[in-house]
Amino acid sequence: MIKAFFSYSTQDAVFVRQVASEVGRAFATIDYRSFHAGGDILGSIDEALKESAAFVLFLSKAALASPWVAHEIREARFQAAMGRIKNVLVVRLDLDIAPEDLPEWLNRTKHLTTIAAKPAARRIRTLIDDLVRQGQSPRFVGRAAEIAALQNVYSAPEPGAESQVVCVTGLPRIGRRATLTKMVGDSLDLETLLVIDVEPGDTVQALAAKLSALVDPSETPEESLQRTIEITAFSDAQALVHTLAKFQQICQYHQMPVLHDEGGLLDNDGDIAPYILDLIESLSQYPDIVTALLTNRRPSPDHFIARGMRPLGVVHLRPLEDADISRLVGLMAKARQITLSPATVKEITTAVRGYPPSVTFALELITAYGPDLAIRGRMLSDFSASPLTSYLKQNKFSNMEKKILRVMAANSPLPLSVLQGTTSTSDDGIEKALIHLIDVSLIVPTVGGWYEVSGPAVDAIRREFGACSKAEFRTVASRLDEFLARSEEGTDYLALQRTLFRAMDKSGQQSTPRAYALLTDRVKLADQYYYEQEYQRSVDMATDALDADPGIHQARTRLIRAHVKLGEFVQAGDHIAELKKRGQMRDAFFLTGFLERHRGEHREALNHYQKALDSGYGGMAIHREMAECCLRLGDLPRAEEHISRAEKKQPDNRFVVDLKIQIACKLGDRDTALSLLVRLADIDRAEMVSHRTSRVEYLCGGMETAYEFAQKAVEKSDNVRFEVLANYVLCALRTSRVAEASSALDELDRKFSRQRRDIRTGLRARLSIAQEDYQTAYAYTERFISPERPVHLLIRRDALRGMFDRTALAPQRRADLKAELKRCEDGLAGRVEDFDLDARGDLG
Repeated sequence: MIKAFFSYSTQDAVFVRQVASEVGRAFATIDYRSFHAGGDILGSIDEALKESAAFVLFLSKAALASPWVAHEIREARFQAAMGRIKNVLVVRLDLDIAPEDLPEWLNRTKHLTTIAAKPAARRIRTLIDDLVRQGQSPRFVGRAAEIAALQNVYSAPEPGAESQVVCVTGLPRIGRRATLTKMVGDSLDLETLLVIDVEPGDTVQALAAKLSALVDPSETPEESLQRTIEITAFSDAQALVHTLAKFQQICQYHQMPVLHDEGGLLDNDGDIAPYILDLIESLSQYPDIVTALLTNRRPSPDHFIARGMRPLGVVHLRPLEDADISRLVGLMAKARQITLSPATVKEITTAVRGYPPSVTFALELITAYGPDLAIRGRMLSDFSASPLTSYLKQNKFSNMEKKILRVMAANSPLPLSVLQGTTSTSDDGIEKALIHLIDVSLIVPTVGGWYEVSGPAVDAIRREFGACSKAEFRTVASRLDEFLARSEEGTDYLALQRTLFRAMDKSGQQSTPRAYALLTDRVKLADQYYYEQEYQRSVDMATDALDADPGIHQARTRLIRAHVKLGEFVQAGDHIAELKKRGQMRDAFFLTGFLERHRGEHREALNHYQKALDSGYGGMAIHREMAECCLRLGDLPRAEEHISRAEKKQPDNRFVVDLKIQIACKLGDRDTALSLLVRLADIDRAEMVSHRTSRVEYLCGGMETAYEFAQKAVEKSDNVRFEVLANYVLCALRTSRVAEASSALDELDRKFSRQRRDIRTGLRARLSIAQEDYQTAYAYTERFISPERPVHLLIRRDALRGMFDRTALAPQRRADLKAELKRCEDGLAGRVEDFDLDARGDLG
């Protein structure tokens, strides 16, 4: 636990207690004058300072005259020299005190002049949060070559060859920030990084507003909102100047401003956003600025060359070598006082696959279960598939910790008081839960003083602990709105105002004046609604974003996909045409393939996917899409070829593993399908694993087992998906549970009234056949959008047979229906085809 020592005169005790109350950090112990008379007071002071990581001196004339304070200052200097005290702050309460009145070492530390408790508490919280962030990466191994490369870029030996900016690339969680931080501290005389996310839909105005929220915190949320509105109204030139000024301030605070690509820094071609290029080009006018970019891939040099600029220096990070990971395991185990055998160290090294943060999760499992059980129980052998998911599945989180993670995965950042109120946790409960979640790097303090879920953990938390409910969103919105209405702390309110906007929208509430959205928030919501199958809400959000800025590529591509999912193919086609006008041909080809696949035109879809591939469209998704088309066309060898290529790019992608299971079922390879289900359980949500198990059993003829897993999938779903509910209806029909099927089908129609009409119509017809109402079943078959599909011909045939067997028909009507029955049987030509619930298209 982080401890801060407060040194002060008893004459200032009332003020210091106010500050201590305002700090209120669950993981900070404030030692203020708790030493009892009659005991070894000096020894108690020395011991408390020895256990503290931060020293705060409340400086007044009375403090300077206090022998106790003088002793604490001397001891603090010694502990700082020993490396135990890492952060020091002087809170000056008296303006008349001159620098020469203080020991020289204290004049070189951070100072704050105030007689108000809130600003002092705010600065101390920042001090403590810095220590928490540093504590989450307590060991550093390897990367000597990368650090040397960074040093060469920033301080090249040849005159004029040095650079003010470098791009650090590599996969998430590979150690980009830690490596850059290490180099910055050792070589550039800077203390730490200040990382700013660059998100889809961001502009230079948005970047300027984010920086101001961090560098120039207001005293009230109203002031913060007004400042944001003013900055977002700047011209591009004004916003660029403002951004560069904030970069200067950050560097003056001995920090490095770092732009982190969250989807808005590089486009699909690897080109840097134009306003970021403007920023880099302007750096020569501000020689005191040094900065960096963090991206997943190497930026294209083309636009730099076109502008006559020198391309960026790029330093790429790869997974750590096994020897470095083994050293890291040993160091971190020693810090946790865990004794590991060489064999266990080797097991952990193999499991984490070169990703330093995964060592934390592996050691947590060792701590919880012991090395023998963690290894023999396959925890570490399964760990390599997806470290975060495996860790969340296997670790012993309390229900409160799970709730905190679930709420924060959907609502970050949040203040501690809002989080505590939302989860209805006691002071002691929130303290214990938060300490543990911070220790294992799932929760991190933000630069602005709040708390958020570590970015890479968000999806894994949602999969394992469920989605945040509408009621929880409503509570977050209410508590956060109240917090902003009364808050006078003065820090990064913009981040909270954005969280409030998203929470209110997700809970279906009307926004309040204290909520604010950047364009990127609408783009993010469009994505979230899409993945939650709320396609109309996705269309609304993406449309709002494009109305404000037609150039937001991610908003347009999301809008196209949502229109396709709603069966609105004309609208999707119009936006694909707009992509072509903008010269974005690769995405246009890919999304045309997406559209055709959802129409059921798999061969045509394949043609467009191939055009996208030939145009340079890369990545896992296109091969997964092509594999699915080949599967639906019955070309299993090509399906296997493309899914293998997709798997090489993303072996832990749940959609890839799921499609491999479907291919195995088509090949009649039940054993492979079942083995892949074990793998899927490590990386997908429980309801989707149950659903896929149901589909495997269904396709292999185990109808009763298929029904049981279909029922489990529905029961486990927070927000049941179409295919899960439709499969439950089908399994209930196949096992003669007609009443259950009818009720579930009503829910399917209510929840998905605009999606996959042919499947819903077909299930209605099947339900009527099960109820022996063949005329109604036949009437449903006349509503199919694609009546000639074998599955639809089969349903129509069964309805006709039932009418012949159970219904009195006039001679001419019987003759007409007999001819129709023959047409259906000829069209089937002996084929028996069922609903293709696994196809991700909108038609049945």
